Amino acid sequence: MTNSQVSIELHVNGQPYIFNVDASDGTQTELTNLVSSRSIGDTFSSGAVISHARGGYVENYAIGGIQLLNEQGNVAYQFPITQLEQQNSGDIYPVGVNVALNFQLVVTTSASLA
Repeated sequence: MTNSQVSIELHVNGQPYIFNVDASDGTQTELTNLVSSRSIGDTFSSGAVISHARGGYVENYAIGGIQLLNEQGNVAYQFPITQLEQQNSGDIYPVGVNVALNFQLVVTTSASLA
């Protein structure tokens, strides 16, 4: 089994936050705050709005993108993926989605497209 480094920059309340994970390919893995190692739900437990994002970036493949799951486990937002080995990092793009306690930021990676 291989691993894939995954990261995304989220802008919340005018501040940038980096969430990342060294994901085991083939399993759904939660991204955590690079500074605090907390989940997105714990980082913004009192509620916030993700206004913009840059990324996500993945070392291998993540066909489903990075998904923001709400407290019921439903997809609240799906962030697109850029494979940095084949493309330069992209510009900041608008998001406008709420985040709160018990939300999760998850990704399922793969070593190949097959």
